[in-house]
Amino acid sequence: MRDDQGNATLVAVVLLPLLVLVLGAVVDLGMLRRGAAAARAAADLASLVAVNDQDEAALAGHGGLRLAADAESVAREYLGRNLAPLPGLGSTAWDIAAAADVAAFPDGGVDPRDGRTYESPTVRVIADVPLRTGLLRALLGPTAVVRAHAAAAAR
Repeated sequence: MRDDQGNATLVAVVLLPLLVLVLGAVVDLGMLRRGAAAARAAADLASLVAVNDQDEAALAGHGGLRLAADAESVAREYLGRNLAPLPGLGSTAWDIAAAADVAAFPDGGVDPRDGRTYESPTVRVIADVPLRTGLLRALLGPTAVVRAHAAAAAR
């Protein structure tokens, strides 16, 4: 064996584990980004479904839009339903939905959390979604928490 072949083998043996580790971290980061996008989509859908749950008596009486009294519970239910199939959750979907900050503004108003003003009936959902990590566990810990924030207004 020539010296060049020995050096190439040594470099390959040293770099191969490093390359496999980097590949694993890239795949893990991609899975976290996919989980974060799914969590945001679940929050968006939960707020949209809840805001479309209108008070039928108000619609029949004066034709105005007003959220139903159960808008917050509808948002939590749909948040849990949409998080349930998500792989890699660090907690159950129903626990995440129960702990989510869900607020309904039946006639619009000012959100006490961030001061935003809503002109029409609005449902706001903020959920902290823990996602399990793989190779990035050493850097991020066993779970990474993604905040999903969504608000939907009736029009």
